[in-house]
Amino acid sequence: MYAIKGIYDGNNFKLEEPIPVKEKYEVVITFTKPIETKDLRKQKMLKFFGAWNNEDVEIINEIVEERANFSMNRD
Repeated sequence: MYAIKGIYDGNNFKLEEPIPVKEKYEVVITFTKPIETKDLRKQKMLKFFGAWNNEDVEIINEIVEERANFSMNRD
């Protein structure tokens, strides 16, 4: 059995690894978890906090992205 990672975008599959065999194989496709996009994350934040608007969420997203690698390359 071989396992190959890939992404399904709703229409097509994009493999992230090469297929290791050239023979015919029975294939079972398993969807493991959804990929969270920025828009989906924004909607979850709005739903969770309720009082924030889109501009507030964008500001918070910018802060999170700026601080994501804050300690990288620091002494």
